[in-house]
Amino acid sequence: MKRASVPAAGAVASGAPFLAASLLGALLLGAPARRATAATTPPDWRTRAEATAFSETPREEETLAYLHRLEKASPWIRVTSFGTSGEGRDLTLVVASKDRAFDPASAARTGKAIVLLQAGIHAGEIDGKDAGMMLLRDMAVTRERAALLDRAILLFMPIYNVDGHERFGPSNRINQNGPKEMGWRTTARNLNLNRDYMKADAVETRAWLRTFTSWRPDLMIDAHVTDGADYRYDLTYVIESGPSVPRPIAAWVDASVLGRAMPAFDAKGHLSSPYVFLKDDGDPAKGLTGGVATPRFSTGYANLQNRPGFLIETHMLKDYRTRVVATYDMVVALLEEIHRDPEALRSAVRQADAEAARPGPLPLLFEATDKARRIDFKGVEYRREPSAVSGGMMVAYGSAPLDLGLDRFDDYKVTLAVEKPLAYLVPPQWTEAIEVLRLHGVVTRRLAKPLTATCDGYRLSEPKWQEQPFEGRHPLTFKTERLRGLSRAFPAGSVVVSLDQRASAVAVHLLEPQGPDSFAAWGFFDAIFEQKEFAEAYVMERVAREMMDRDPTLRAEFEKALADPAFAADPKRRLDFFFRRSPWWDDRIGLYPVGLVTSPDVLRSLNSD
Repeated sequence: MKRASVPAAGAVASGAPFLAASLLGALLLGAPARRATAATTPPDWRTRAEATAFSETPREEETLAYLHRLEKASPWIRVTSFGTSGEGRDLTLVVASKDRAFDPASAARTGKAIVLLQAGIHAGEIDGKDAGMMLLRDMAVTRERAALLDRAILLFMPIYNVDGHERFGPSNRINQNGPKEMGWRTTARNLNLNRDYMKADAVETRAWLRTFTSWRPDLMIDAHVTDGADYRYDLTYVIESGPSVPRPIAAWVDASVLGRAMPAFDAKGHLSSPYVFLKDDGDPAKGLTGGVATPRFSTGYANLQNRPGFLIETHMLKDYRTRVVATYDMVVALLEEIHRDPEALRSAVRQADAEAARPGPLPLLFEATDKARRIDFKGVEYRREPSAVSGGMMVAYGSAPLDLGLDRFDDYKVTLAVEKPLAYLVPPQWTEAIEVLRLHGVVTRRLAKPLTATCDGYRLSEPKWQEQPFEGRHPLTFKTERLRGLSRAFPAGSVVVSLDQRASAVAVHLLEPQGPDSFAAWGFFDAIFEQKEFAEAYVMERVAREMMDRDPTLRAEFEKALADPAFAADPKRRLDFFFRRSPWWDDRIGLYPVGLVTSPDVLRSLNSD
């Protein structure tokens, strides 16, 4: 279609009301031609979504009943529980394997690629559940897709956030076009599981981590429904191959996913695009941005575990049939690519695991560059006009197709990389952090006896906590000072985290305080900032005078500080000036408790313990 220019502010694209026009456009544009239910599907094997012309999705009980029917009908299907939710519901895992390799050890012995399809982490965005049930049936009952299990084992989590799923209702997704009722975004504790991969506060996350680290899937697929702008794409996606991704994984993504699977998906009658995120929600003409997912998200976390993570984001305004079919076809396209060459993926994962165990720098933080690429964006007509409701500019989308030439800013550079130490030392009293490390599959061991060692560390200062809670915590920022060559005493039971292991990137992101999802940033070590001993004013008055009498340099420093009117007017700050310089000051305040082993000699002493 001929590229059109972006309408100017106030230009009329459609006279239809905003929401009605958006839904009409979604129904008319970009819907794939493929029928949702194959002609070979027996009527009694149709899912609730198929049987209701994709107007409904089943509740948990009906979903499990269907999955257990599949299990009874096929020797290739096993329905299991991988844990329990906050409200006591089973977390369901379905294993599809022609070899009946229904446990991690058996699956590993097959040598086949293991693929995890996760649905319902946001339980209102439930397309993946219905698509996954259809796919399992087409693999194991109708056998239409049976070949996809020749070289792969499929793990399917139909409803990861099961408590949120059962908070069922018609008003849970204001931006979404169907089904009639669906679940809720967060867990019963109001935690967003797709922000919890690193800190692992939710019982669901902890069960998920045990499952992931046991099975170690070669590919993770996370099914969602997007919010955001209107456009013609029925599916957008995220799969990274930039500076945050291990090089072997990035090469596989570029060749196999972007080079073959996405064109194959589009050939089925779909329109796909990298995830659409407007640079300015109020003005599509300003272009699109990309991003590097931090490890609190599924795709960022998969990269830390040396695996590709594929995020499916079907378009919220497309009807439910279109979205479920798009999810189904996307998963099939990925499985077909693995079927074509499973060793390419498995080899990339093995190489990435091996590289993770080697020394070297690891990037932690990234930022966008000014570099942009011009893309042809498959949009719909829209207008921008002042809103009498909000008082700002509003964007109203129409129904007619409009191809836009837009800049996409998706080039990112590393702004902070750390050289991996040889090991970390975590004192035993920090039990929560140690437990979470192990949940992530990080290999640890304990010191059998006390140790005094020379190692590096950090001093954290000027902590600032976020006022409003975020995911059940008050994240914080702080200044970081690297300390080198400290003599530190570590008691027996301290945990040694050597970085010559495949999960080294997870350990670094958790234990380097500047990591975006580090223990320190999430508040695991908040107590180190607390002052516990104080000086009475009448005592400090005497001590301060004695300190100045003994040290003229200190007196001069104090007199210089008095030039600051705020300091001079604050008696507590003036006395604290001396307390902080006295022998009674606690020099552990702000001292990061984790030691960084950088000396091979110290590492050898740890290994001989």
